[in-house]
This record gives sequence, structure tokens and C-alpha cells, in this order.
Amino acid sequence: MSGPALFEALPRLRERIPWRPLGRFPTRVHALPGVAPPSVELWVKRDDESGERYGGNKVRKLEFILAEAEARRGRRLATVGGYGSHHVLATALYGGALGFAVEAVVFPQPVTPHVLETVRAVSACGARFRVAASWAGVAPRLAAARGRGFRLIGPGGSSPTGTLGYVSAGLELGAQIRAGDCPRFDDVYVALGSCGTVAGLWLGLRLAGVEARVVGVRVVDRLVCNRGVTVRLARAVAKRLRLDRPPPRAPGERDLSVDDRFFGAGYGAATPESEAAIRRAADAGLRLESTYTGKTLAALLADANAGLLAGRRVLFVNTFSSVDLAPLLARAPPTDSLPRPLARLFATTA
Repeated sequence: MSGPALFEALPRLRERIPWRPLGRFPTRVHALPGVAPPSVELWVKRDDESGERYGGNKVRKLEFILAEAEARRGRRLATVGGYGSHHVLATALYGGALGFAVEAVVFPQPVTPHVLETVRAVSACGARFRVAASWAGVAPRLAAARGRGFRLIGPGGSSPTGTLGYVSAGLELGAQIRAGDCPRFDDVYVALGSCGTVAGLWLGLRLAGVEARVVGVRVVDRLVCNRGVTVRLARAVAKRLRLDRPPPRAPGERDLSVDDRFFGAGYGAATPESEAAIRRAADAGLRLESTYTGKTLAALLADANAGLLAGRRVLFVNTFSSVDLAPLLARAPPTDSLPRPLARLFATTA
């Protein structure tokens, strides 16, 4: 593909929207036998393989976000996330490779070995950490980062610009269906965090003429992660694209739903269901994690086991990077050189 599926479908956008190739697209779609009950035909879209440096759902977003920052002559990027934020890591890695200075404003989340690995990987990219004691402390840390050439990237990269990446993903999937690479799906399950992935995918599938129901599995607090936020973001993107047919406005539409059941005790907190889903995926050769993708597959399997998906074709979107971070981690500085709150995480788990 010569460019993102968004430009293939809407070529007039090439001259209007900055874009920089970072990933490897289209990502493949294949059957996933043995994970769900036999009554369900389960497939997976491998966005875990979306980039050579680092995969997952952030790469699609950054292709538009970083290009826009370059077009506006940004020199410094600041972004926000929990200690183990995949978005912060992807921004540090791809932004740093393009010559941006990256500042990572991070706040606490439950600490797991994966979270500690992500902190080390961000430090290996040369990003500067600014640590907030809680979400309430993020704004002052961002204010301290401001200056000449500063560009703010919101949590998860889920601005209207970043969401274009998943509009493109929906159009890409539509093209794969038309090419016979995969069948039409009845349901698509994907993690709902900062809402950009679900909003973009929902809009992109609608533009591609794919009538699948999109199920966003909520993994962030309902205050900032809900159906209303998702629909409003999709509308904002449709407006930016100057679409003649934006997403419908009626509440309660059957083609977009939010599953709240698997959030657990809080953001980043593992649940027994997500851990079981992670083990089930591992048996099929997929590597998931407990914050996003484990909870998403847990929701899908719960519906499948309850008979709600019997006779249906279901797609699971794997948004977690499968790239081996060992070479990056080998370059990470000593953990005692990290800001004190982060260094203490390693000291207390040693």
C-alpha cells in the first residue's frame, strides 16, 4: 500500500493532512482457533505487529500526530500516561527517532513487571520523565514542560489527529474483506481507553461499508472513558474530514457498545478474568497484557461462553506490541538514575 488506507479511500486528503510512514501496514488478519467455544468463529487483527521498532495501536496514531508536529515546526513533545503507558513509550521511541525531545509526564498505576519494563524502555529512548504524584498533579508538570517549540500530545494520542490512524485501520480492514483476506465480521472487540482507537475504528468501518458491531471494552475510569466521549470524538474526526455522512447521532445505536464489566479495581489493575484470558491467548501464540488486551479478550470470551456470540464471526483487535524490547532495554540507564519516585519502584521490588 502506497500510503495509509485513509488516503486510498479519500485521496483528496493527501494534500491537506500531514502523514509520515512509521509502521508496517496493512496488519494481517487470521483465524484464531481453539480460543473461543466452537460455536464462535474467532479471528484476530494483528496490530501487535504494526511496527518494527514497536507495535500496537499507537503507531497508527503517531503517523499523523508526529507529522503534524513536524509541519508546525515542533521541537519538543510532551505526553501523558501511567508509569507503564504504551503510548508514552511509543512517543518516546518514534518521536526520539525523528529528532524530537520527548518529555514524559507520568502518574502512578499498579506496578507489575511489565510496567517496570516499560519505564526502563522509556528511559532507554532518552525521554525526560516528569513524575506526578497523582492524576491531579499532571497539569502542573505539563505547565513546567512548556516552552519554545512545545507540542502537547494528549493521553493515548486520542486527539482528532491521532484518531485518524484508526479511521485508516477501519478502512484497511474493509479493503482486506473486499480482497478476500478475511470474511465480514459480525462483531469487533477492542480495548476502550482514551477512546481514539474505538472512535476511529468505528468511523472507519462505517466508511468502508462494514456493518460490524464494535464493542469497546472499558479499561479506564468511566468519567473519561465512555460511549458519549467516543461518539463525540468520532463526530469531531468526521467534521475534520468534511464527510457528507458523519456518524449517526442517535444514542443507543446497536453498532457501537461499551462493555463496563471487566474494568476491575482500577486502571492497570489485573483481574482473574484478564489473567485467564492472557493464558488462553498464550496457548494460541498471542502475547497480551493485563491492562488493555487481557480485559478485552476476557469480555469477548465471557460473551462467547454465555452463548451471546454463537454462530457469529468475531474479530479481536490485538493492540499490544509483540516487538521484543530486549535490545532497547539493553541500552537503558541504571534504574537508580531515574527520578526518585520511579527509582523507588525498582528498589521496593528488588
